[in-house]
Amino acid sequence: MGVSLPNASTMNWFQFRGITNEWGPNGASTDYRKFVVTKPGEFNFKINNSYTNIKIVDQNNKVVAEAKSQQDIAQANAKLGPGTYTAVISQSQRGVNNREYTMEVTERQNVMMLSSGAMMKGTARAVVGQDPGVQKHTLNVVQGGEFTANMTLPYSRWAVMSKDGKVVASGDTMKPETMGQDILKKPSFKLEPGQYEMVIVPPKNVVGEVPYQLNFVPKVAGLQGDEPEERPIDKIMREREERMRKWAAEDSSKKTTGSTPYKMSLLA
Repeated sequence: MGVSLPNASTMNWFQFRGITNEWGPNGASTDYRKFVVTKPGEFNFKINNSYTNIKIVDQNNKVVAEAKSQQDIAQANAKLGPGTYTAVISQSQRGVNNREYTMEVTERQNVMMLSSGAMMKGTARAVVGQDPGVQKHTLNVVQGGEFTANMTLPYSRWAVMSKDGKVVASGDTMKPETMGQDILKKPSFKLEPGQYEMVIVPPKNVVGEVPYQLNFVPKVAGLQGDEPEERPIDKIMREREERMRKWAAEDSSKKTTGSTPYKMSLLA
């Protein structure tokens, strides 16, 4: 009975755990793991071990993604079409053999933002070792504007970055007691049409798998949160009072004429 290959198109997250116990083309200790893609998509590949290289190659042995870790982890992403792919995991330093490794494959979401906003759904998981648990996704802004954001996962951080690595928006939920605050009262930011990278940093001490949402809501100009709407009769009375004050101020500023005022006298 053959071994079933992981399908990256039906799993939003899976891991390869193994040992680099084969000889690679360059003499480095290497391991090979296969997976399949059944529909086009974008995926993240993360190696959680230091001084380890990963390459993702297609059926034609073409490298479609590559990453090399130093003292910390390394990540790469690629858009893949249907087919069978091979993950090549090798040690950066020769002479290091039979070393354990952990490689993660996750779906890289492509979130579409319109004038009505956008919503990203993700899952936070416990991390191990030096892995900070950073998640990366793509944000496509079709219609720009001013937005506010709401994160449902406490003790988390998020940022939206331009292609040149500039942070254009960010936020956090490090104070969970403020998470219930009216979203329209939270700081807003402007996004121009284009493609951005969303970086999510969930807490490390997650137990199991915890789903979360990051919602972007358009900022409504002139909206004052929970202030009550003015009634028509109140508006009429307010405008009338303002007119009376204006007329009184105008009358008091008028200069008196030089003529002698008329005086009434009683007839004897």
